[in-house]
Amino acid sequence: MRHALRRLLWIGPTLFVISIALFWVLTAGRGGGGLDPDEADEEHPFFGDHSRPRFFNSRPGNVRDLALLAMQSIARNDERAAAAERELVRLGGAALPHVLPQLDSLDPRGRGRVALALAPLAKRMNVGTAEDRASADAALLFWTRFWQDRAIDFRPAVAARAVARLGEKSTVGRRDDVRALDTFALPELMRKLTPVETEADAARVRRISMALASITEQPWRLERDAGLEAARATARTWQRWWLVHHSDYVTHDGAERVFAMLSDTEYGRWAADAVENQLGTSESGKSVRELWSTRAPTTTWLLGAGLVGGFAAGIALGLMGAARANAPFDRSLSALAIVLAALPTTLFALVLAPGGPSAQHAVGAFLMVVTAASVVARHQRSATRVALDQEYARTARAFGAGPWRLALWSFRASCVSVVSLAGTHLAHLLTVAFVVEHALHLEGLGAVTLKAVYAHDIAWLMALSLSVAFLLSLAQIASDLLLGALDPRVHLGLLRKRGAVE
Repeated sequence: MRHALRRLLWIGPTLFVISIALFWVLTAGRGGGGLDPDEADEEHPFFGDHSRPRFFNSRPGNVRDLALLAMQSIARNDERAAAAERELVRLGGAALPHVLPQLDSLDPRGRGRVALALAPLAKRMNVGTAEDRASADAALLFWTRFWQDRAIDFRPAVAARAVARLGEKSTVGRRDDVRALDTFALPELMRKLTPVETEADAARVRRISMALASITEQPWRLERDAGLEAARATARTWQRWWLVHHSDYVTHDGAERVFAMLSDTEYGRWAADAVENQLGTSESGKSVRELWSTRAPTTTWLLGAGLVGGFAAGIALGLMGAARANAPFDRSLSALAIVLAALPTTLFALVLAPGGPSAQHAVGAFLMVVTAASVVARHQRSATRVALDQEYARTARAFGAGPWRLALWSFRASCVSVVSLAGTHLAHLLTVAFVVEHALHLEGLGAVTLKAVYAHDIAWLMALSLSVAFLLSLAQIASDLLLGALDPRVHLGLLRKRGAVE
């Protein structure tokens, strides 16, 4: 038992290593992996490629560095000044605490250029007047006074309070408070998107999404008459956008910077999406967990039929064939097992394809039983024949024991190899289940997985592969425990390996 517990504890690290290797394979040759390809391959408006390293980012992005670089380019009026102006407006209110205090360090012309470049931001924030944005001198005077009066508002506690009030009720004053903070309020706005369980939550998402759309100029708004599902979809869309862009609006200092070296990567983005959005968000916009809960029952039913019914039928047929070895029944049974194992499962599904859903599930379960039994029967027959050649079997035969009784007596020794097969046969049965689902038009995991392969849906493929790896690990551990119970020599071998016995 302690050996099994030790192996259970190793499942976590093993899955972590598998996830890294699998993510590397799935994202190989693709610029940005884990989220929407359009988002991953987006061009950064000022610094070029917006994609991130796959596993380690030695220089994680942050709003301070982006804002100061853009400010310097605007002040110098170099060849990238136009792109830098757009970048500074995109960074918005989150850049003001880093830009405005540094204006005095620039030469007079540079200060004027930067202040004038912030004019579109002032309009978006609904602060100042048209005269304040008309010239460089007027803009510089406005932003100097603005920062003297409003610098105290650009603190996380103030942003959290303003967003919380907007989440409770939308009024002109509350909307203006959040709008005046602009992108500085984005982290708090994103936190207020969840949970989405009631109609009141949907109303909160509608208010928050309106503020987000106004600040970021993105189109994802929730209509007034939208329901819970639409609210959840809108919240997931914004969260996916935030996973891609959050490093552009926050700073990383001290331990946060060390953590950002791992989190501000393609793998980190996938892991965050998996944790925050119920195993991640598929390319269809639905959470992987929702798809799994609706599709998994059919696949689980087929796998259960193959494992339980197929192994039970295969063991019984193998014992019967071994009891009548080389008899016409045994030869016919062996030939039938070979034919069933060799012919494609799809062929039987097309021949037996029924009309109703209940009949389709019944035929699917039957095909799983037949497929598993055809493999297990041959293993059970061979193992039983070996057991019947042992000395105890020859002695029992000399005392008059019949072939059926000998086959049953040898069951404990002969089924060891079949039990060991159960731990490794699960992946094969899962593939067969996908084929059966496709042939019988069953709503299982197979159709979603096929679409995910074509769409390169990283979230779904990662979740499915890790779930299968987890189930295989549990099946292997259960198989080893059962082997130890059936054959004491297996348990004794484990004890000797640990040095518990000599």
